[in-house]
This record gives sequence, structure tokens and C-alpha cells, in this order.
Amino acid sequence: MSNRARARLAKSRAQGEKRTMSNDILERQRRRPTILNGVSQGFKNSEIATQLGVERWIITKDLKMMRYNSDPELKEAQKTQEQFLAEKLLARANVSNDRFTLMTGMTFQEKTFNNMVIFYKPELMKILNSGDQYAAIMKLPKSVRRTLLHNEIITRRRFKCEIASRARTHLP
Repeated sequence: MSNRARARLAKSRAQGEKRTMSNDILERQRRRPTILNGVSQGFKNSEIATQLGVERWIITKDLKMMRYNSDPELKEAQKTQEQFLAEKLLARANVSNDRFTLMTGMTFQEKTFNNMVIFYKPELMKILNSGDQYAAIMKLPKSVRRTLLHNEIITRRRFKCEIASRARTHLP
């Protein structure tokens, strides 16, 4: 036994502490609500340890024990954490969408659609000027057709492809 370990043992005996298994279980039970609360709020192990005034490895050990025992309250706390983080990300995305709308006067999706129509304007004008839109669309490269379909610039129903009405409003 090292000198440091002997000193800690002597200090704990002087304070009247007894290290028993039941004492460890009681301490773990006292820490449990704080750990569950910290997990549900998305705190890291180090932040939970700081709240409790213990070392991080103790929190890690307690969480491992809870996972091993399939603690239902831990699972519930983890679900709450996932919802909390999802709401946080959604709020952050909404702020950027609102900022984009204020700057441009349109949503990000509308701006993307408008840019795609402008980019493919020569191809779309050829389709509009042709007599048979389906034949003109089929003459386009497959990658272009896929992109136009994916961005809902053209619609496809069986053997009838045509430019979407939404895209026609952007063309002269």
C-alpha cells in the first residue's frame, strides 16, 4: 500500500467513516436522482460530477451500473435528452431560416427552387417551345431529368412528363 493510500485510509478512519458495501449503495442511491436529472437535461458526466462534488469516474461508473441493470428511469432520461437536443437543434434551424427570410424575402426552399429554375432555364425554354413536351424532356440527359424531377420542376405521370405549373410562373 502506498503512502498516499495509507494517508487517505487514516484520514477516513479519523473522521469515523466506514467503507462498506451498504455505504456505497446508499451513496449511489443519493446520487441517482441528480444523475438522472443531468442526463435528461443533456449534461456531460463532468458537469454532473461538478454538481455533486464528486469525481467524473464515479458518475461514469454509476451510469455503467444503471445501463447494466437496464434501469427504466435511465432509459426515460435518455429519451428526454434526445427530445431536448432535437428541440434545441430545431430552434437553432428556425432562427437561421427566419434570418434568411428577412434577408431575401423568401424561404430557403423557395430560393433554392428559384435558383434551379434559373439554372435550367435554357433546357426549360426548349421544352416549352417544343410541340411535344414529353419528347423534349426525354431528349434531356438522364441526370438533368432526375434533378428536375427531384426538385419538382417537372412532373411525371406514367408516360406524361411536363413542366410543373409552379415552375411555369418563374419562366417568361
